Amino acid sequence: MLEDPSVHRPALHVPRASLVLAANEAANGQTEIWMGGAHSHIGDALTHDALGASWLIDCAGEIDLSYRTALGRWLPCVFPDLDGPLASSNRVAETVELTLHSIAQSGGAPDRVYVMCQHGMNRSGLVAGLLLRGLGIAPREAVDRIRGARPGALANDHFRLMVLGHA
Repeated sequence: MLEDPSVHRPALHVPRASLVLAANEAANGQTEIWMGGAHSHIGDALTHDALGASWLIDCAGEIDLSYRTALGRWLPCVFPDLDGPLASSNRVAETVELTLHSIAQSGGAPDRVYVMCQHGMNRSGLVAGLLLRGLGIAPREAVDRIRGARPGALANDHFRLMVLGHA
């Protein structure tokens, strides 16, 4: 069947992420921590081949199903990018704690943890920052690493203050 060339289908966005903590840095053992976005133009493209031994924390619910099924584990942790207290902060804390516990396991740690939101700036920055802190990175350094990997990240003041431990 021929397709009508006047019908334009949106191209599938390739999620992109940036490394914020390499393996064997801090207390993370073999796990890398990455942050990014489903619709980002910054960072390395996620490839289906590399996802099998990876976890992905989905903070916006916008990761395509084909990526979700290729992952070792997909963790939905959707919350709004609002500059103020989070109604879902317990869910965020539970997801961070589960991930940190898994990283600490000698045999069950994922190779990579991707923390993804829509554009890879605020929600992914918050969760990645909390993971970094849980792995022994000082709060100020966690913010600096996130902003170094994703310029403009953590523009949400409340999320930045949460990473710094002030909210």
